[in-house]
Amino acid sequence: MNCQEITHAPVALEIMKEPQSREYQQLFRCIYELFQGSFINWIFGKYNNISSREKLWNDAKDAFQMGMEKIVERSRNNELTIHGSLKTTVYSYGLLQLLARVKKEKSEEKRKTDYMKLIDLLIEDESILNETGELFDERQKALIKALNALPEKRRRILVMTFYGKLRSKEIAGQLGVSAGNVDNEKTKAYKALRDILKSKFFA
Repeated sequence: MNCQEITHAPVALEIMKEPQSREYQQLFRCIYELFQGSFINWIFGKYNNISSREKLWNDAKDAFQMGMEKIVERSRNNELTIHGSLKTTVYSYGLLQLLARVKKEKSEEKRKTDYMKLIDLLIEDESILNETGELFDERQKALIKALNALPEKRRRILVMTFYGKLRSKEIAGQLGVSAGNVDNEKTKAYKALRDILKSKFFA
């Protein structure tokens, strides 16, 4: 089998049940060949202005490796599920490892900025969210999907509020608007979010 065939999700899941097989080794070689570079580029795409590209490259590479170790562990325990493609599953595990790494950053400002960018990746890509389903309950998943349904500016304001713990004045500085404008947009965003979640849970 070639790499495209062996990384097809149902085929990969079957192969992972036989860790001693030759196909098992081939599968993981193909995963690295097909997905490691594109995962790193995907992360880089979220960071337009970054002072240390080498550090980000190393962090993304390490996160990919740690994500793969989690996948191996779960597959050996027959706990791995793939809701979409194998690529999306691999990206999901790598992203979660990178989020865990960012949360340990010593600089609070850098921790907030990087964490929000990675949360954006999670919110913007529903397929990634679906692959990390076991880490979120239904209400948390509904909140993330509801955030994604908001206009970009309002979504960014709420992400900075919820996940970045920023005040209106700090958000205003990042967006280049007044604090009053942020408060106004935040009020509208909260109302829209309530309406979306209400229709989801109380329809």
